[in-house]
Amino acid sequence: MTKVSRQSGFTLVELLVVITIIGILIALLLPAVQAAREAARRMQCTNGAKQVALAMHLYHEANGQFPFGYSGAPKVAENNSNYEAAEWPWCVRLYSYIEQQALADALEPSWSYPSGQYPSAGPAALEPVYTKNISTWQCPSDSTITTGFPAGSLDWKRLSYAVCTGVGPMEGTVVPPSKLLTGLASGERVKGPFGLNYGARIADISDGTSNTILVSELVAGGPTTIRGVQTYDEGPVFQASYCPNDPTPDIVRWCDAADGLPGAEAPCLRGGVWTGGTLTSLNMVVQTSRSGHPGGVITALCDGSARFVGNTVSLRIWQFLATPAGGEVISADF
Repeated sequence: MTKVSRQSGFTLVELLVVITIIGILIALLLPAVQAAREAARRMQCTNGAKQVALAMHLYHEANGQFPFGYSGAPKVAENNSNYEAAEWPWCVRLYSYIEQQALADALEPSWSYPSGQYPSAGPAALEPVYTKNISTWQCPSDSTITTGFPAGSLDWKRLSYAVCTGVGPMEGTVVPPSKLLTGLASGERVKGPFGLNYGARIADISDGTSNTILVSELVAGGPTTIRGVQTYDEGPVFQASYCPNDPTPDIVRWCDAADGLPGAEAPCLRGGVWTGGTLTSLNMVVQTSRSGHPGGVITALCDGSARFVGNTVSLRIWQFLATPAGGEVISADF
């Protein structure tokens, strides 16, 4: 008798069932993987905010105050911008406190911008100050942060953290915090912990260091938006005029075409002035704290702690947190 041998295997239907089951499992697993990745990114961004806060406190211990929000040299009276010098922001003053002594040594505090030119025309020793990425200053949840702002032959690097200059335009007319209850007029601002030639002392923060914002996150945006640039006065600052991640476009002088489109992650107003921005007055930007994290932003407070603040925080509470001496009472669970 002839014995017929049969080869075992999967039928087409069985293969389709297996593929379907694998697809379902991947679909179920993918959100968990994405959530785990975002949790890791969020932890990294929180650690970055804490590192900035620690460097701020080390600077305060050595100098008796937090670093100026931005300033030229020589030092002039607070809010007096009548000088011609590079308006270095707060972050470059922290180089010595984040193990970047070579950059601190390269910094030229009194170097002025040549008229109409960028730093590529300045001292060659300054180039690393403009072009070095500081990884602890960059949150991986912002996909735009490692893209430099093109300036002449250089790419000015950007960072994810910004100091709080208060509520209202960056150099608006200072009014008392009580005006937050009635509303600010156009061009008015309530003072924050940082500003032109100004960094608060802890003694100045009468509302309490645990109730006052030190730094919060920014989304840099497209390469020709200067927001977040670590060596430019209008770069690493934010104002609490709107809640975190509010879609109202920022008012800036440089606005990338992508950031001017509806629904942009880091929106700004485009008007064809100053490479696309609408702002014509110097240092009157309004930039909102934003992040790539779902639901809120990482914020470091003046006591050195860091926490996640949700988009649903009350605008009034957010603005109270941005002012160091308003006398407001804020619940600890904001």
